Amino acid sequence: MPQHCLKATLEHLAATGPRDFYEGDLAQSIAADVQAGGGTLSAEDLAAFRAHVREPLEIPYRGGTVYATPELTCGPTLAHALRLLQQELAPSRSGPDASAYASYAQAVQSAYRERLKGMGDADGRRALGAEHLAPACTTHYSVVDRDGNMAAVTQTLLSNFGSRFVTPQSGITMNNGIMWFDPTPGGPNSLAAGKRCLTNYTPVVAHTADGRRLAIGASGGRRIMPAVMQLLSFAMDYGMDLEAAIHHPRIDASEGSIVIGDVKLPAETREALRTRFDYEEARRQNIPLKFSCPSMTMREGETNSGATDIFQPWGDAVAEG
Repeated sequence: MPQHCLKATLEHLAATGPRDFYEGDLAQSIAADVQAGGGTLSAEDLAAFRAHVREPLEIPYRGGTVYATPELTCGPTLAHALRLLQQELAPSRSGPDASAYASYAQAVQSAYRERLKGMGDADGRRALGAEHLAPACTTHYSVVDRDGNMAAVTQTLLSNFGSRFVTPQSGITMNNGIMWFDPTPGGPNSLAAGKRCLTNYTPVVAHTADGRRLAIGASGGRRIMPAVMQLLSFAMDYGMDLEAAIHHPRIDASEGSIVIGDVKLPAETREALRTRFDYEEARRQNIPLKFSCPSMTMREGETNSGATDIFQPWGDAVAEG
């Protein structure tokens, strides 16, 4: 796919700085292209945008700490789920058993009920699930360098190719983030001028009780948080290394009452889930994506490791030399 315009845009931003995207020549060209295509985005809309630095959520878990994105991300929902796991899950020495997966399902379902019922860009509604703490075209990458610096970064266009509109002058693919709002008026996440919408991304950095450090995130819409939660549990509850954690079968319980289990789960676990939940099974595959596409790095002592979901052809892991 030729992207000469996008290449020129990135070179322009490197030379002029990021505010040109919002206030300079690039902002003018983006607004003009969107309006020519029938949209209403204006240069004034772009100029009014501001990014805000926020303190991360600090979620205590199993003697370690998980640092997650706050407010209208899925970080508060993860906090809710981990709080329930801390209370209900009693890790066995042999690894996650049927009761562990039942706890995963219950924690995710409880967290999503609260999230979808009440979270939104309104006072008192931006961090539901985190109040117990002190104070499908998505890309995620997790990075650790030779000095131990870590980052978990998620970016998204939402649907495949976003809004499927590329600005002719700058080559930028526009997202369709408006779909994250509730179209029903009067709710905390209802569409309104100047509001921010709920988002699904859940990048985290964590340290375990035994001193290991992790950076985890994923793509996959609602399925991101359940995957991140389970990978954290595999490492922090069961002491798995990165190789074991990234390959261990997972479930998803983000679709209401339905629990979807990996066909590679033990037969005993699958039967136990079937008796307690509206249970379905799926394989880990690239399409349809049932268990998200996670990326994970780990630092143990001076040793770094990294991995991504092996079933995604666009996934990759690179080690710093």
